[in-house]
Amino acid sequence: MRPLHWLGDQFFPAVCPVCGEALGRGERTICLRCRWDMPLTDYWTAEDNPAAKMLRNRIPDLCQAAALLYFRHESGYRAMIHSLKYSGRRDIAVALGEMFGRELRESPLYDDIEVLVPVPLHWTKRMHRGYNQAEEICTGLGRSMGIPSDFRSLKRIRRTRTQALHRDADARRRNVEGAFRLCRPERLQGKHILLVDDVLTTGATITACAEAIRRVLPDARISVATLAAVRGHITE
Repeated sequence: MRPLHWLGDQFFPAVCPVCGEALGRGERTICLRCRWDMPLTDYWTAEDNPAAKMLRNRIPDLCQAAALLYFRHESGYRAMIHSLKYSGRRDIAVALGEMFGRELRESPLYDDIEVLVPVPLHWTKRMHRGYNQAEEICTGLGRSMGIPSDFRSLKRIRRTRTQALHRDADARRRNVEGAFRLCRPERLQGKHILLVDDVLTTGATITACAEAIRRVLPDARISVATLAAVRGHITE
């Protein structure tokens, strides 16, 4: 270990974004205890899981859908998701993407995915935040699954309010209606697309993205993967 890195670890030790405890030797990004206790959904093991059922009511002929974990408002896992989304913790998004990718790689339901497409941010929001967390999730997924990402074909053409400001499902739908456009259809034509986002709540944003793709590629095969699903909106 280089001296400066050793000094940094002594004075500013890396901490787990879930429990806040210092990471031990060999632990990376999330401590082993919090990895073990993670509220996993196991949705990727069942074709008719709750996330897939909900989204199939909104996206006709959706192939598959899954979320890695439940978004629990009262837990440290909520703080972890907020850190990757708003506090510059790209490493969390990549680490969780890698973890999720290992699960999807072992599931026969996702063995024909050909390209990863993140839900895009408007360029002004991306400039302010400095990154798109969905792209970082794709980076992790791609490392585990061995699948390329396309960060350029799907664009957000209208700046929208943060969906968290809208509690009503209809308000969320109206907020993102017409906000996305597929600009390079030839790059996705004939491929099984995995749409990737951080949190699945009502499905309004994912649905708007799927509609933008289907307007240009009506026969597109689309599946969905998100890091978390909000349990109050996903009916078990």
